[in-house]
Amino acid sequence: MREFRARLHRDEATVRLSPAGRERPGETADDVVVAAVDASAGPPDENGWTIAVLPIESLTHAHGDLLRLGAEVEVLAPAELRDRLAATASGLARIYGAT
Repeated sequence: MREFRARLHRDEATVRLSPAGRERPGETADDVVVAAVDASAGPPDENGWTIAVLPIESLTHAHGDLLRLGAEVEVLAPAELRDRLAATASGLARIYGAT
């Protein structure tokens, strides 16, 4: 089953994860993604955020999956995924009246 899941992931995304976000992939992602995050995570910066590379099935799937992490993740690449999440965040801010 793990091999099947690994074949589903045809691309990758580079992300910054907060300390809380670093702990959460196990709650929202399969074991292939968790293992990739664990293997690729760099050392935490001065605020505890780490950069990691995670496998993604598609931009659409990654968009939905990463939204679950909320403000605990920042997509660095690919740009199209970052743009999609930024547009969603802007739309949510309009709906909820964020200042």
